[in-house]
Amino acid sequence: MRRLVLNNIIKIRRRLYLELVKNYKNQTLKELLPKLPKILIPDDDYTDKLRVLYEREVLREKIKLAIGLDYSKVRDIELYEMVDFLEDILNDTSDLLEREKFVDVIDKVCSECPGGRYYVTDLCRNCIAHSCENVCPRNAISIVNNRASIDYSKCVNCGLCSSACPYQAIIKLERPCETACSSKAISSSSEEHVEIDQKKCSTCGACYIACPFGAIETPSQIMQVVHKLATNEKLIAIYAPSAVAQFGSKVTIQQFKEALRKIGFSKVFEVAIGADMVAEAEARHFLENGELMLTSCCPAFVHYVEKNSKELSQHISPVPSPMTLLSEKLKEEFPKYKIVFIGPCIAKKREAKEKKLTDYVLTFEEIGAIFAAYGVEPMALKGEKLEDASPYAWNFAVHGGVGNAVKYYIEKCKGKESAGELKIVAANGIQECSKIIKDVVSGKIKVDIFEGMGCDGGCIAGPGVLIEPRIAANNLKKLFNVEVKV
Repeated sequence: MRRLVLNNIIKIRRRLYLELVKNYKNQTLKELLPKLPKILIPDDDYTDKLRVLYEREVLREKIKLAIGLDYSKVRDIELYEMVDFLEDILNDTSDLLEREKFVDVIDKVCSECPGGRYYVTDLCRNCIAHSCENVCPRNAISIVNNRASIDYSKCVNCGLCSSACPYQAIIKLERPCETACSSKAISSSSEEHVEIDQKKCSTCGACYIACPFGAIETPSQIMQVVHKLATNEKLIAIYAPSAVAQFGSKVTIQQFKEALRKIGFSKVFEVAIGADMVAEAEARHFLENGELMLTSCCPAFVHYVEKNSKELSQHISPVPSPMTLLSEKLKEEFPKYKIVFIGPCIAKKREAKEKKLTDYVLTFEEIGAIFAAYGVEPMALKGEKLEDASPYAWNFAVHGGVGNAVKYYIEKCKGKESAGELKIVAANGIQECSKIIKDVVSGKIKVDIFEGMGCDGGCIAGPGVLIEPRIAANNLKKLFNVEVKV
């Protein structure tokens, strides 16, 4: 399970969301939008003036995605120029809004990382053996100033020099985003920045988490939702089971639900209702077909399988995800309402666009900024009654929870003895999903139900969470007392 490190990238992003919403609420957004970089990064916070200017430039570009724009269209547009069409942006009618990409690279920012090259470090002892020089097939290594030196015009990145060095003095530095991307969707287009192949990208958000410069961002819909809330449009909030403990271990789900009402949502429902529906439907599907089934709740996993395994893609459950299934039900019941999903996930943005049933997707970071801007303290509220979802549905939020829920419903249909024979495998993160996919296809392992989660640890470790995933996992266990075994 990944560990949430509250670094400066996350802090700045959260402060940016907060300032955007506060200024909208105070009717100062048009006036202060171009000034936000200087407001958020004041001169007295730094002694290095060049660093101040650089970080403001980074923030200036990030603001464009924070208000939902297509970066390729606004890359060279200044913030003060955007004020003229801010109303269309807020009304969700602007042609400049992003509709296709769910993670994007700010190329102006993506320039500080070294490419995928081998480097000679200070550990080089200028030994007599010179194994690195002798093993190089391109004669790219020579001894300069008493240490090995690589001629990059000759180097082909084979890595033989690194393997040969007895001091491990030659290392390969990869861009963190490339290392994090198990879908192999990120490549270096030049020495200066990377590109994301949107067709390969599973939208898991691993690159977004990994980038130490904040150069990879997701276009946000926070301002469009805030505007609709402020203009009293009919909005339904549906929130993921991973909402547990996102606002502190003492904030209950009931209080979180009431807080959503306080900021203006007309109706609020738990996606856990949809999770029960999905688990029961997948149990029936498995029993009817009697063959391998891949769960469908995680869009990052589903997309990865569809793009990387023709053999297994035909075994993906036809049952929609809890978000989509619940949205479909609510659209039938409340056709005039817009539906806003709130969760930890970037991949849900892709799913919402493809399924056309969920209108907006916000992360917990974004909804937290709205609470803060409007002065809503969930802990101070009494809380609202929850819908009647099972503990198994709430545990969709953790690794192994989906498979466990499907097994529970199979037991209800066929009895525990029959379900006990099932072989259920849960994969934790895209990298592990990839490994298990290969093992299943090759016949190395036999499995009945294959649960895949795009994030390491499940939804509670998604890219848009507020709290350390382990804390959320512990709170889920305390609240619902379901032991997840797969």
